[in-house]
Amino acid sequence: MCGRTGLSLNKEKVQCACGYKSKKSNLYTKPSWLPEYNAGKEYTPSYNIAPTDVTPVLVSSSKFPNTENERVLKPMMWGIIPPWHKGDYKTHNLSTNNCRLENIKSSKLYSPILSNGGRCIIVAEGFYEWQTTNKLSKTKQPYYIYAPQDDGIKIDEPETWNNNFSEETGWTGINLLHMAGLYHVWQHEDTIIYSYSVITMESNDTLDWLHHRMPAILNSEEQIEAWLDIDNVKPDMALSYLKPVKLLAWHPVSSGVNNSRNKSADCNKRFIKEEKNKKTQKTLNSFFSKVEKHKLTDQSDSDNKRQKTSNN
Repeated sequence: MCGRTGLSLNKEKVQCACGYKSKKSNLYTKPSWLPEYNAGKEYTPSYNIAPTDVTPVLVSSSKFPNTENERVLKPMMWGIIPPWHKGDYKTHNLSTNNCRLENIKSSKLYSPILSNGGRCIIVAEGFYEWQTTNKLSKTKQPYYIYAPQDDGIKIDEPETWNNNFSEETGWTGINLLHMAGLYHVWQHEDTIIYSYSVITMESNDTLDWLHHRMPAILNSEEQIEAWLDIDNVKPDMALSYLKPVKLLAWHPVSSGVNNSRNKSADCNKRFIKEEKNKKTQKTLNSFFSKVEKHKLTDQSDSDNKRQKTSNN
C-alpha cells in the first residue's frame, strides 16, 4: 500500500524535475503548471504528505485545452472523491487513497475513471511504509523507499542533490519516483476538487519483506509516456505497462513520521538503531564504572582502617 509520501521541492523545481523531451523538438521541456482549485487547499512542500493533502500530479494536456505542452502538472488532493457523492467532500467515508490494480476494471468507482482517460502520475521523492511482515515486533518500523540515486546524492541530505535543469541536458539532481494513479474532477455547486488515488499491486521480492503491497511505479520514460498518452494507448494496454519495479532503495526512519502533522525534514532521516544502542551502552558503562569506582573507594577506606588498627 502507500499511505505517506514526501515531496519537498517547490513548484518551480517540481516542473524542472518532471522535464521531458518534447515531441515538437529535441529539447527538454518543463510541463505547464495549472491553476489550483481544491477548495482553497494548495500544494505545500512537505517531507510527510498524508491523504487529503494536495500534491502535484502529472497528466496529459489533452483534457486541458489551451495548454502549450504535452504534459501538465495539476495540484490534486490525495484520495478520490466519488463522482456520486454530494455535500461536504470530507464525508464520503470511503477509503480511496489507494486502488488495487487487480480490482480496477471491476470497480464501480475506478473502472469508469480509467475508461474516461483519468490516468495520472503522482510524483514524489519517496514514500513511507511500515513493516508488517515481522510478527515478533510489537511496533511497526517505518521505512522510507525511494529511487536509486546517482553517486554523491543522498535522499535525506538535500544539500547533496545539486538540482539543475537545462533544455539540452534536462534535469540533473534528485531522482523522483513516478507512481501510476487515477484522478477525477469532483464538483458540487461552486466547489471543484481534483483528487487522485495511487494504484497498488502485489509486492515482488524487492519489497515483500516489508509489506505485501507496493505502489505501481513507472520506472522508464516509455512507461511514463504510455501511461499519460490517453489518446493513443487504450486502458488495457496502459495497464499492461504496470509491473512491480525491481530497482528501489530504502532506509529505516524514526517513528516521528507516524504523526501526519509532523512535516519536518527529520521525517525521512536515516534512523540507525545501533547509535541508540551505543548511547545506552555508554550510559550503562558509565553507571557500572561509577559503581566499580565506588567499590574501590570503599575497599580502600576499609583497608586504611584495618591498617590503622594494626598499627595501634
